Amino acid sequence: MSPRIFLIAAACCLASAVAAQSTLPEPSLSPLPAAPESAEGSAATPYPRGLAPSRRSPPPPAHDAADVISAPNGRHHAAEYRFDIEPPWGEARFERFLASYRKPDGLKRLERALDRAEPYLDWIKERIAAYDLPAELAWLPVIESDYHPWAVSKSGAVGLWQFMLNSIAGYDMRVDEWVDERRDFMKATDGALRKLAYNHAQLGDWYLALAAYNAGLGAVQRAIVAAGTRDYFELCARGFLKSETADYVPKLMAAAVMLSYPGRSGLEPRWNGVQAWETVSLDKPVDLALLAEAAGVPLARLREGNAELAYSVSPPDRSWNLKVPAEFAEPVRSALARSELQLMRFHLYTVRSGDTLSALSRHYDASVALILRFNPGLRPEALRIGARVVIPALKDVAPYVPPDAPRDDRPFDGTHVVSSGETLWALARIYDVRPETLAERNGMALDAIIREGQSLKVPILDSGAAFKRLGGSP
Repeated sequence: MSPRIFLIAAACCLASAVAAQSTLPEPSLSPLPAAPESAEGSAATPYPRGLAPSRRSPPPPAHDAADVISAPNGRHHAAEYRFDIEPPWGEARFERFLASYRKPDGLKRLERALDRAEPYLDWIKERIAAYDLPAELAWLPVIESDYHPWAVSKSGAVGLWQFMLNSIAGYDMRVDEWVDERRDFMKATDGALRKLAYNHAQLGDWYLALAAYNAGLGAVQRAIVAAGTRDYFELCARGFLKSETADYVPKLMAAAVMLSYPGRSGLEPRWNGVQAWETVSLDKPVDLALLAEAAGVPLARLREGNAELAYSVSPPDRSWNLKVPAEFAEPVRSALARSELQLMRFHLYTVRSGDTLSALSRHYDASVALILRFNPGLRPEALRIGARVVIPALKDVAPYVPPDAPRDDRPFDGTHVVSSGETLWALARIYDVRPETLAERNGMALDAIIREGQSLKVPILDSGAAFKRLGGSP
């Protein structure tokens, strides 16, 4: 028997064994039955792990002996085609997507996705294995986000796995002014795999479980009940699933065929070492740029591992687990242990008349609570002119200038002789300057007492403005 005939025979035996083991019941219009319980108390699956019902014949073997070259253990272009979720060979949408990916533009898109996936792919594959889920799920972020952790859809879904804000409950993801953990590749991966495993436990078929990831579990369950079938492709053909969901599974499976066997798909195989990550606990805010410089870590590596941070600064109001490439974990720990290193940047602002803490907060994009944390004793309702305020530099901004600030850039070429009862503050209003500017130009402290007959340098006002400010009437 030739190897090819043996392979086809084995595939047929496997399909027969699968069918003999269990057959999904066709639903009626009544509600879906609960998933059966296994001996361990978890929902039993009616097919072996990762197998959807086989619909088509398996793909052809490797083209020739030139395809068989030395490669690391695991899936590669020299191996026989093997899939946990059997691709729908011959299905029209699947074949269309497969043909599209094999074109030059399709190959370029997949190459770019593989490049972006490189920091995360090994970790994601490890988690998939830990959950005992199909290997093809590692390519789902290619369809969801092109493996871009900062991706945002038109509907507001975020991150590699494209979580909506209303879909993160129960998955240990947090979204606030400091972080959007839908971009955390570790937390989002765990959340997505748990959701997919739950979908499969409820639906018993990986095509349907993947469709539910796109359309929602409830939508797929309602479609099954309305159509009276659990066949994903029949649901699509009869219009019970929206067109986006009808394309979703074939597109994923086409990408999985290409990416699981890159060499025979026309892609460049990657033989890079395993990309491992470690977490380093932080008990104070740290600017990633300063830490990268101190530890000799490429800043881009820290940013791609911690894409959930709203700024390049770890949250100042809690401890934080920073994700660091394993090869840089010790240099990072050493840098954090050096007490003389200042790993945060700050703006130093001198309070002027009319300033408010809320205005400073808006300008520097730092919350009032955060500013107060770095300025013990500062009272927002009673800012003292001349006081210094330390403001964390969360982004690069120009110095704060109030929108209605008086002009302080005029030459002080005039002279004012102080009359009885006049104060520095009153004169500042007359000459439309800040009190601190008037004091500075005359070499005195802001709280200095001016005396009758004292000469002060002031800007020259035009006659009309001076007449009005001195209380005259036209």
